[in-house]
Amino acid sequence: MSLRPTRILVIRFSSIGDIILTAPAIESLRAAMHGPCEIHFLTKSSMQAVAKGLGNLIDCIHTIDQTTSEVTESLKSAQFDYIVDLHSNVRSRAVKRSLGCVSFTLKKANFAKWLMVLGMRKQPVAHIVERYIDSFRGAFGAKTPRAWPLLFESSPLPAQFDATAGPWDVLVVGAAHAGKQMPQELMHSIILRAQASGRRMVLIGGKADIPIGSALSEWSKNAVINLVGMTSIAESAALLRDAKHAHAGDTGMMHLSAAMQTPVASIWGCTRPSLGMSPWLPPEGSELILPAGKNPVRPCSKLGNRCRFNGTSVCMQQHVH
Repeated sequence: MSLRPTRILVIRFSSIGDIILTAPAIESLRAAMHGPCEIHFLTKSSMQAVAKGLGNLIDCIHTIDQTTSEVTESLKSAQFDYIVDLHSNVRSRAVKRSLGCVSFTLKKANFAKWLMVLGMRKQPVAHIVERYIDSFRGAFGAKTPRAWPLLFESSPLPAQFDATAGPWDVLVVGAAHAGKQMPQELMHSIILRAQASGRRMVLIGGKADIPIGSALSEWSKNAVINLVGMTSIAESAALLRDAKHAHAGDTGMMHLSAAMQTPVASIWGCTRPSLGMSPWLPPEGSELILPAGKNPVRPCSKLGNRCRFNGTSVCMQQHVH
């Protein structure tokens, strides 16, 4: 009689970058298990496509629209042995209470980040991948992987994109907060540098970024391929995977670039790599570009939604020359 596989529920509801960064942790968890195991993933319905990009790292995806009560009964029926809570919020705590099995929880380091914003802490916060793994490292003897696992392995390029027309770079035009948003003048200069190097520049972003993409396309009609708001997460992954270089602010696409092992220039504004969210194991040729004249360690805010210098995106403006 075969042994029942160990069943583990990993919880991470959002966002794109945070879910992508669970991949090395899940690979570490699977490698640490003795015997067969099933790893299930719980996320928001809007993030299902991102979770699918984790491929064979996970065996089953569970989603919620509004509340965890939507999946409580199905999760109970799965009879999990362990929960790995990589979100650590009210919803994930509700799941842990409902299932009642052994759980391991991410330490979010919010207090340490707050001290960094205040300038009272100078030591960087450990990278989120390390903190993910630390949540269960001691229990299973898990080790940090030395490379990214394969993600979005069979993702196709967008049908409307001609891959045979020459090499390309990717520019991620949007960001969730003003303190992470690249100024258009900076994006202009990035586009011109790519053009001078003989590479096309592909613009990607979400639906909310369409006006920026349109403005950049109008500014330089012959220098860019505007796909902002037109690509799925899988298609964006394919564009990044085959690109020569990527340029992004502190965004989920920055992490996806590193996961695709494409050199990425990550451009920082009101957040800083010291918050533990820099690209993980980016390939050779990647670079961290920090705002000139600003403290390289002290962020203005945890999320980039505030700037200490009397504005919403003063730090990002330091990149405009």
